[in-house]
Amino acid sequence: MSAEMTRAKAPAPEVTTAEKIRLLPWNTALNATNSVFAQLTFFGSAFILFLDELNASNAQIGLLLSMLPFFGVIALFIAPWVARFGYKRTYVTFFGIRKIIAACLLLTPWVMMNFGANAAMTLVTLIMIGFALCRSISEVGLYPWAQEYVPNSIRGKHGALNDMVSRVTGMAAVAVGGVILGLSTGLDRFMLLFAVALVFGVAAVWSAAHLPGGVPRVGKAMGYRDFLHALRDKNFAVYLAGLCLSAFAVAPISFLPVFMQKQIGLSDSAVLWLQIGSIAGGFSATYLFGWAADRYGSKPVILSALYARTLLPLGWLLMPRMSEWSLPIALLIAVLWGIVEIAWLLGSGRLLFTSVVPENRKGEYLALFYASIGLIGGISQIFSGNLLDATATLSGQVLMIPIDPFTPLFIISMVLSAASSLMFRRVRPDSDVSVSDFANLFTHGNPFGGLQTVMRYYRAKDERSMVMATEQMGQTKSPLTVDELLEALEDPRFNVRFEAVISIARMGPDPHLVAALCHILDEGTELSVSVIAAWALGRMGDHSAVPTLRRGLDSPWRSIQAHCARALGTLCDLDCGAMFLERLQREPDKGLRMAYAAALGNLQYAPALEALFEMLRTTANEGARMELSLSVARIAHAERHFIRLRRALVHDTGTTAAQAILALNRQVGHSLSTEPVAQCAYTFATHDLHAGAVLLASLAEELAPPDDDTPTAQIFRECAHALRQFKGERLEWILLPMALFQEMEK
Repeated sequence: MSAEMTRAKAPAPEVTTAEKIRLLPWNTALNATNSVFAQLTFFGSAFILFLDELNASNAQIGLLLSMLPFFGVIALFIAPWVARFGYKRTYVTFFGIRKIIAACLLLTPWVMMNFGANAAMTLVTLIMIGFALCRSISEVGLYPWAQEYVPNSIRGKHGALNDMVSRVTGMAAVAVGGVILGLSTGLDRFMLLFAVALVFGVAAVWSAAHLPGGVPRVGKAMGYRDFLHALRDKNFAVYLAGLCLSAFAVAPISFLPVFMQKQIGLSDSAVLWLQIGSIAGGFSATYLFGWAADRYGSKPVILSALYARTLLPLGWLLMPRMSEWSLPIALLIAVLWGIVEIAWLLGSGRLLFTSVVPENRKGEYLALFYASIGLIGGISQIFSGNLLDATATLSGQVLMIPIDPFTPLFIISMVLSAASSLMFRRVRPDSDVSVSDFANLFTHGNPFGGLQTVMRYYRAKDERSMVMATEQMGQTKSPLTVDELLEALEDPRFNVRFEAVISIARMGPDPHLVAALCHILDEGTELSVSVIAAWALGRMGDHSAVPTLRRGLDSPWRSIQAHCARALGTLCDLDCGAMFLERLQREPDKGLRMAYAAALGNLQYAPALEALFEMLRTTANEGARMELSLSVARIAHAERHFIRLRRALVHDTGTTAAQAILALNRQVGHSLSTEPVAQCAYTFATHDLHAGAVLLASLAEELAPPDDDTPTAQIFRECAHALRQFKGERLEWILLPMALFQEMEK
C-alpha cells in the first residue's frame, strides 16, 4: 500500500479542547442566524398563520407540521452512511440544500394566482417534504457532531449562551415580523418575511462550515445490530420513553396560534408577539438553568421543568376570552412557558450528551434518538390536528373551565407531561442532587442575592472586592453560593479565607461546608483559621461536626481547645459534660477554664454548679463574672430572663430591681411573706443597694430549704451567701436570683 493511501485512511488528529473552545463562537453565530430563519419560516407562528391564509384545515396543518419530525425515522437507515460520509460534511451539505428548498416558498403567490389554491397547497406540501427530508439528514449528522465539538465541562453554560443570543435575534425577528404582518393583508406580507429569513439562513450555513470535527468515521461500519445493542441499554430506553412522552405532550403547542386567534380573540400581530413573551421568558432563565445543569446535574433541572409543564396548560384553559385582559395574561403564560421549556431543553440535551449516550457509540444511539422523537413528533402532530377537527363543535363549561375544541388537547398534554416525569425519575442521574435539593437552592435564603454575589465573586478584581463579595455571599444564606464559599476557603489570600469561614458560619447546615470546616480544623496547620472554623462549626448547629470538635479538644493549641469546647457546648454534646467538669477543675489556663465553664452552662450540666460558684467568687474581671453567671442561669433554664434583666439593671439597677421584686407577689407570693418583699423592693427603689442586697438574700433563703438539692435551690443558697458577702457590689449576685424568680413563674 502506498504512503499516500496510508495517509488518506489515517484518522484525522483529534481536535483539542482549547481549539474547540476557540471556535465555539461560530456555533453561537450558527444558532443566532438560524433562529431568525426558524422563527420566520417553518418553526414560528407566522408559518401557521401562512397556512391558515391558504385555508388549510387543522388536519392539513397537523399533517404538514408532522413531516418535520416524521422524516427523522430515516435516521435508522442513513446513520451508517452519514458516519462514513462525515458528520460535519453531511450537516453542512444538507443544511444548505434545505435553505434552497425553503426559497421555493417565494413562488407561492405566483402559483396561487396562475394555478389556484390547491396548486399552492401542493407546492407548500412538496416544499415541506423536501425541507423535512434534508433537515432530517442534516441533523442525523448534527447530533453526533455537536457531542464532539462542545466540551462537556461547559456544555450547559455554552448551550445557555447560545440560547440567549438566539432568543435575542429571535425576538427581534418576531417583533419585525409582527409589524410586517400588521401592515397589510394577503400572501405578500409572508413573502417578505420568508425573504428576510433566507438571508439569515445563508449566514447560518456559512457559520456551520467553520466548526471543527465531524470527520468521517473509520473502522468497522455501523450495523443494525448496533441499534439493537443501544435499545438493550435500559437507561437509554427509559430516557427515550420519557422523551417521547414529552414530545407528544407539547404537540398542542403547535396549534396555540390558532387557539389564541379563534378562541381567545387575539389579532395576527398579537399572536406573533406572544412568541416574544416565550422567547423573553426563556432568555431570562437560560443562563441560570445552563449554569445549574453544569453545576447541579441535568436530572433535577429536567424534572423541575416537567412538573411545571404539567400545570401550565391550566393557564390556557382558564384564561379570559375576548377580554382586554386576554393579551396580558397570554403574555404572562407565554413567559412562564418559555422559562419551563428552556429548562427542559437544556437539561434533557445535556443529560443526553453527557450521561445517556456513550462517546464511542454516539452514531447508533443518536440515530435512534432522532428517529424516535421524529416518529412520535410526527404522530403527535397528525393526532392533534385530527383531534381538533373531530372536536370542532365541542363547547360548554364545566365548573370554571371553558370547554372548546382545544380542551382535550390541553388535558392530554398535562397527563403526558406527568407520565414523562415519572419516566425521567428512573433515568440514571448525572449528579447526587435530588429534585428537592435543587428546589431548596431557590427556596432557602435569598436566591437572587445569592446569584448576584456569585457574579460579584467572579468579577472581583482585588482582595478588597473579593472579601466584600465573600461576606455578601454569607449574608444571602443562599445554598447557591456553596461552591464559591468552598473555593474561597482555598484562596491564597488570608483575609479571603478568614472571611469565607465567617460567611460559612452564617449559612444553614450544609454537608459540604461542614466537611470543609472539619478538614480545616483537623489539619490545624493555620491557627487563626482553625480557631474560627471551630467557632463556625458550633454556630452552624450541625451535629455531624461533633467528632471533629472532640478531636480538637486534644489540639496542642489552647485557643483551638477553647473554641472546640465552646462549640461542643453550643451543639449540646451531653456526653462531654463530665470531661469538661474534670478539665475545668484541673486546668490552670484562665481562657480554657472560661471555655469549659461556658460549655457546661450550655449543656445545663448541674454537677458543675459548685465549680462554677468557686470561679465566680474568685474572678476579678466583671465581664468574665457575667459570663460565668450566665452559665449558672442556663443550668436553671433562666437564660432568657437573665439577659433581659441584665440590660435593664445596667442602666438603672435600683429601679429595675424594685420592679422585679414587686412582681414576686404575683409570681411566687405563695412562698414568701408580703411585707419582706415590699420592704426589699422599697429599699432598692431608694437605690440603697447594700441594704437591698441583704434583704434580697433573706428572700432567696426562704425559697431554698436546706433539704432541697435542686439546681435552683443551690443557686438561691449561693446567691444569699454572696449577697451578704458583697452587699450589692457585684451585679451578678442581684441578677441571678431575680432571673430565677421569673423562671419560677412558669
